[in-house]
Amino acid sequence: MGESSSSYRGPWFCRVMNRADQLILSIPDDAASKLWGVDKGPTNVMIHTEDGRVFNVFLSASKGKLFFFHGWSNVVEHLGLTKGCLVVFNHVDPTTFKLTNFVDGVIPQCILPKSYDYSSNDVTSTVMIDNKTFNVSIVTSDGKVGFTLGMDVIVSLFQLEVGCYLLFTKGFGIFFYLKVFRKNGVEISYPDVDVDEAEVAPVDAENEVEEHIHGGVSRFVRMAGEDYFRIPDPVSRMAKLDEALKDLTIRFLHLDPPLQITNGTRRERRSNGRGFRYALTSWKKFMKAARIKVRDQVHYSFDENEQVLSVERVVPYVRRSN
Repeated sequence: MGESSSSYRGPWFCRVMNRADQLILSIPDDAASKLWGVDKGPTNVMIHTEDGRVFNVFLSASKGKLFFFHGWSNVVEHLGLTKGCLVVFNHVDPTTFKLTNFVDGVIPQCILPKSYDYSSNDVTSTVMIDNKTFNVSIVTSDGKVGFTLGMDVIVSLFQLEVGCYLLFTKGFGIFFYLKVFRKNGVEISYPDVDVDEAEVAPVDAENEVEEHIHGGVSRFVRMAGEDYFRIPDPVSRMAKLDEALKDLTIRFLHLDPPLQITNGTRRERRSNGRGFRYALTSWKKFMKAARIKVRDQVHYSFDENEQVLSVERVVPYVRRSN
């Protein structure tokens, strides 16, 4: 399912087929309008299958919608498409599609376990959507493999709901390409997303302290993620977590009155297998106690002498209006 070498870029779309789709298949309205304009469309298109066959398929219009009609049944018969199959259309040029199909029951699924063994040989993969890359952890639990930390960033960014489609294709090593489809089957491309660029380090940034103050106090800023908080490497060394995991004293100085709690720590094996990185446990409880929400800008400090991690200030995330 490689990208076209052409500069043309039309939206992909997909559909899980029902019985009626074996005779006539509807093109999503959003896709049709982006491809050809409102109430417009070619008379026919060419559909290329992955085995090298090319089919001439005519379009039909009814009640403002466009359908693959005459010739589509030939594609269905050739590929053996039935109810439950997933068909993915890559719009190569204005009158050409590349079709990839997945047989019912063979559609890959990713099951995310509710608990993770972070002491196992977990790895961090690179997931690319268009030309934007994300770091996403891959973990194993009970013999299953799943994408975990980092997927929350993608789900939040694209505002995904139940019923959306995530289509992964494997690149080299642990590099993956991802196509994201709304519930209507139309691809969401990264340029279409209303993105507020973070002015602070994202949750998956390499952990270096932005500011170091004499007297053993380090300050840093992070954008709050949904599922975890990694401790910056220099802070981990100051806390001597490499010697032994321990509970940290946490002070929420931004609250009135300030609140103090203790919070556990855990370790994660680095993606290159050399050494560990460290994170807080029970992050959701931490967020609730600190009144932090996802994508808030959080200002931290760590006092090496007192061995205290403090939240000094929280800047709420505000989505810019158009």
